[in-house]
Amino acid sequence: MTKAEELRRLRVSRQIPAKDMVAVVQELYPRFDKPTLSRCEHGGECGVSIPDDALELLYDRFAPDLKQHIQDRRKDRHRLTCKVSARLDATVFEALQRRIEADGYATVQSWLTDMVMAYIE
Repeated sequence: MTKAEELRRLRVSRQIPAKDMVAVVQELYPRFDKPTLSRCEHGGECGVSIPDDALELLYDRFAPDLKQHIQDRRKDRHRLTCKVSARLDATVFEALQRRIEADGYATVQSWLTDMVMAYIE
């Protein structure tokens, strides 16, 4: 569920007047207004998104019982939670991908795991 859908669902399901939600968000963002709230609720169409801290504050005030459920849904669901990354030049990246494939690795993940384990040992 997108933040826009969450925001709209919160307002509609709890029957919260838009002006009350605006007043809460204005504690963090003083220039936030009803048209901005509407744009945030239609984020896919407008390209506007409510900041995470503002959405969290709205849940704190209007639906503290749902806050944990929302946080659980947003958690990283990957089994392996730590990440290694690097930026490469396009030609180097393409050469790396060809070499990894030629060496028989199904994924870059499996190749990188082997490289990290070899480096550690």
